[in-house]
Amino acid sequence: MITLTTFQHKRPLMITVVGCLSLLCMGGFSRTGLHPAMAQEHSARSSDPGTPRDDDYLIGAGDVLEILVWREPDLSRTVTVRPDGKISLPLADDVQASGGTLLQLKKRLTETLSGYVEQPSVYVMLEENRSKKIYMVGKVSSPGEYLLEKNMTVLQAIARAGGFAEWAEKDDIIIVRKGPRGAGKQVHIKFNYDRVVSGKDVKQNILLNPDDVIIVP
Repeated sequence: MITLTTFQHKRPLMITVVGCLSLLCMGGFSRTGLHPAMAQEHSARSSDPGTPRDDDYLIGAGDVLEILVWREPDLSRTVTVRPDGKISLPLADDVQASGGTLLQLKKRLTETLSGYVEQPSVYVMLEENRSKKIYMVGKVSSPGEYLLEKNMTVLQAIARAGGFAEWAEKDDIIIVRKGPRGAGKQVHIKFNYDRVVSGKDVKQNILLNPDDVIIVP
């Protein structure tokens, strides 16, 4: 009898909670303030370890960005960052994108569009990286400039360049990297191919940074 009374008191509360959740779903927004489809896309990309975070990827000229404005299809589009570092959108006109993060661009577009759209919900995604590059120099099959792909390692870059050319000194490879900003110095990182592929020193197979130069003597 006690159990029945307790259940009867709790049941209306359960119905109330379910009802509230249903109302939230009918509202068409997630906790992030995005449309459910946009929020799902955001969650999928955020869980991918190879996807740059919104607050750490610096946009560069040539990058392809997807701009989504909830309930404003005429303002949502895929744009390419121009050589001057700007993008163009209806109502927003020219907006500086290069040099800032995806999150900073989102805030900038939200502020600009708020003068024309009531409480705009803006989302900015990196569709394609075309600004971050690395350089293969020396005795590889195809030396030159390559796009820096997500989580690209030294071994992957060598493979992308077609492997080693004849007489390459695989134990004396150097990665030349820019030093800290303002220092004006370069960092030289040694890479011994044979030790890496044999498993003796896999830590040398580092992730590459934009503008890294891999020199194969």
